Amino acid sequence: MTVTEVAGTPTADRSTYLELIRELARSDAEAYRQRCAELDEQGWGELGLVVGAGFFLAARRHLAAFSDRAAIIQFVADTRIEIVRTRFDFDAKVAESLIESATTGDISQVEQLDPNLVIEVEMLLLRSLLKPLSEDELSRFLADVGSLSEQWATDAPTGGVR
Repeated sequence: MTVTEVAGTPTADRSTYLELIRELARSDAEAYRQRCAELDEQGWGELGLVVGAGFFLAARRHLAAFSDRAAIIQFVADTRIEIVRTRFDFDAKVAESLIESATTGDISQVEQLDPNLVIEVEMLLLRSLLKPLSEDELSRFLADVGSLSEQWATDAPTGGVR
């Protein structure tokens, strides 16, 4: 990962992570595999930060759709059905808790979860949340994710994931 200057302040280049999210949202399996190989070489260090910011923003964008517990349960079930043909799956209760946390701000149900599990579930949910976006909408969304992840990195006491 490289560091660039933004307004005189060093900023980490998170573009590789952002492009990984784009490839995931577009179901571009080949590009996704290549990006994963690239990250295997350079490191996965801030993936959780960027995916967390993306998931938070995507869940907030769908706030109206997640108006009650039943709607969240239905979205999670639909997402699990959608990925059934892949080798991936996730714990529905964890996914529901992550959505509730992102939409309500109450992290009590998720703060003790394994960070790797959180990243995995958030990425699978992100795929469903972002799939309907046009290329322009997705590009704007990813720019917002980049800004939020930079803000979170700056605000976090250790410069890491919130």
